[in-house]
Amino acid sequence: MYTADNNNESMTWQEIEDLSNQLATKSIECFNRLPKAGKPTQHGSKKSEWTVLACILQVYAKSKNDYSVQVVSLGTGLKCLPYSKLCKQGQLVHDSHAEVIAKRGFQRYILDQIEKSFKGNDGPFCVTNKIDNDNVSPHVTLKSGYSFHMYISQSPCGDASMTGIAESQTAESLEAFQAGSKRKNNTFDLTPLTNNIYANKKRKVISNNSTQQQDEENGLFQRGRYGFDNLGILRTKPGRLDSEPTLCMSCSDKLARWNVLGVQSAILTQILENPIYLESIVIGDLFDQVSLERALYRRLEKSLEKDTLKLLPAPYKLHRPKIFKTSKSFEFSKTILESKYSIVIPSGTAILWIEGFQKSEVIVYGRKQGAPKGKPTNSKTRSSICKLALFQKFLECYSALRDSLSVPMDKNDDEMTYYEWKQKAKVYQETKTCLLDECFSQWVQTPKEFEEFTIKDA
Repeated sequence: MYTADNNNESMTWQEIEDLSNQLATKSIECFNRLPKAGKPTQHGSKKSEWTVLACILQVYAKSKNDYSVQVVSLGTGLKCLPYSKLCKQGQLVHDSHAEVIAKRGFQRYILDQIEKSFKGNDGPFCVTNKIDNDNVSPHVTLKSGYSFHMYISQSPCGDASMTGIAESQTAESLEAFQAGSKRKNNTFDLTPLTNNIYANKKRKVISNNSTQQQDEENGLFQRGRYGFDNLGILRTKPGRLDSEPTLCMSCSDKLARWNVLGVQSAILTQILENPIYLESIVIGDLFDQVSLERALYRRLEKSLEKDTLKLLPAPYKLHRPKIFKTSKSFEFSKTILESKYSIVIPSGTAILWIEGFQKSEVIVYGRKQGAPKGKPTNSKTRSSICKLALFQKFLECYSALRDSLSVPMDKNDDEMTYYEWKQKAKVYQETKTCLLDECFSQWVQTPKEFEEFTIKDA
């Protein structure tokens, strides 16, 4: 069995020449190989759909001239579900933005690779036993030489792209956006959003939107893309204020959170020795180095690196990925299409592709394209990366891991809810609480009621 070397100095991805453009090229080539299903379409000669492409790539570097670059998870998409459409059984993908699709696909990839590793197949992970206070549990380590990186065809929504959007926006489009926000901004009930802001829940404050309005006035929080000069704050999706509110934070905010907690999720933390951080992030359109650094980690530095936060539990940290610009163009980017078409509209579909899957998956309204409207989601129509599907796959992997190492499952493991399993990751949850208390107190959280399902719901 491969013995992992925990010496990070052996990682040599930094020595690879022009890696950022290689990551972008591999991502775009992977997208181009996919079938047309779910891709943006052209409507005549004047109108076209656009989307964002995001990929997580695995780099295995032995030396400067001995390395491999591979897309392991791909996502496209621009949509997310409003609060009124959320699912309590975990069977819908609530956030279908490209970065989130790619990240959730990566979690599935991790589980698949762990399964292969304890079956004797070579891969990025090493599986051993871990003994802690006489308790034996599976222990998964990332092998030396492996690293993970992300490509995004444009700066992520939220804080990272505010400057780029402001600079590229015409006076006419800005006027139309502001007119739409003024016309419809007050027609939606914002109570679900307000009640689920972390600070409000912590204070047990429930009021008729007054707290959220106060937070917006204080510059701590903003719905959508309004207020281009208000930088470094949390924002929710979607960008348009005349759209129904969601509980989804912007991709800039989520990437910043991943730079503290990792991209592996709370549940997978229970079998992984260390969090998995993205070593680099490659951006296409709307690139602004200062904005990206601020959005992804600099706005956290003052809070997470003051004396009181030195108690942030190991192995967690504020990770600073390298941020690169690529010259490679994605054909369905908004910037490219606006130079060719007079009308450019967002695509309503999302695409998921994971290394090892026989085919890609098209997601519409949180489930597989073609799912019958008005009928309950089931195993055939739910996405492979919805909470329930990933939870089920995790428990299968966890059980197989324990069996392979002759470690019996606990009696109640398969009866615990998704929420309870997340809470078992105590160090992860402690780190998350530190992040919310010190930096992101206005984070909108998913209510517990949407995570109280079990695998029996599958």
